[in-house]
Amino acid sequence: MDTRRVVLVLVCLVTAIMAIRGFVALQNVEFGTVGRQLGVGAIVFIFGIALVRRWDEIG
Repeated sequence: MDTRRVVLVLVCLVTAIMAIRGFVALQNVEFGTVGRQLGVGAIVFIFGIALVRRWDEIG
């Protein structure tokens, strides 16, 4: 498995964990935590996908 795919798998894994934590926080009616999980999860996902897409250009 090349490094590009490992990075993609890690990004998806972290995003899934953030989504699960957000869902659990939603069940506990902790809206601040839900917002934080959505925000950080989105940033990690967008950055990771951009990194994977431009992998060859970056090096």
